[in-house]
Amino acid sequence: MRTLFLALVLLLGTATPAAAAPVPLEAGTQLGTLPGYRCVNGYNVRGYLLVPQHCGPLGTIVRGPGGVDVGPIVAVRSTYAVVRITNTTAWVQRPTIAGRSGVITGAAESPVGAAVCTVGRTVGLRCGTVQARNVTVHYPEGSVSGLTRTTLCTEPGELWSPVFAGSQAQGHLLGGSGNCSTGGVSYFQPLRQILTAEGFTLVTG
Repeated sequence: MRTLFLALVLLLGTATPAAAAPVPLEAGTQLGTLPGYRCVNGYNVRGYLLVPQHCGPLGTIVRGPGGVDVGPIVAVRSTYAVVRITNTTAWVQRPTIAGRSGVITGAAESPVGAAVCTVGRTVGLRCGTVQARNVTVHYPEGSVSGLTRTTLCTEPGELWSPVFAGSQAQGHLLGGSGNCSTGGVSYFQPLRQILTAEGFTLVTG
């Protein structure tokens, strides 16, 4: 009997656990770091993540849901940082926005007067209108030029929420005045600025 059992083991081999399927990374996916920074993923570009500048200093390892490593911050700019995806087996980039159906197919900029929308973790989906382009805003940390002003309302905790118009990615919220009860204005950094400056390719569907 023992000989027969050993023969069956040799014949069938040892079962190997199936590898876990990669977890989707969407625009709006919540991220974190070991020092305790919390931030959000922007629109996916091939091989990299675009995150807000406060996500951490150069070299910080960014983690996705569940605390699994995504990769290090490899560049820090005035308004955003770049994460290189090194843990490629754990994550898969998607041309989608968390909390919204449909896919992103491009990054054509909407003109003044056009409707744009955003999805934030505080108040969810809301829409507004583009009021002006190439605006300069003065923040305590310094001035930022080339922004787009809209009537989208903002709430605390929604920095870097993705802005879109239909299937076209527009950019990421940097802040504004007012709130979603009384209204106000907001500003976003156009995504095309970043794509051009960094030489990145947007992940599209």
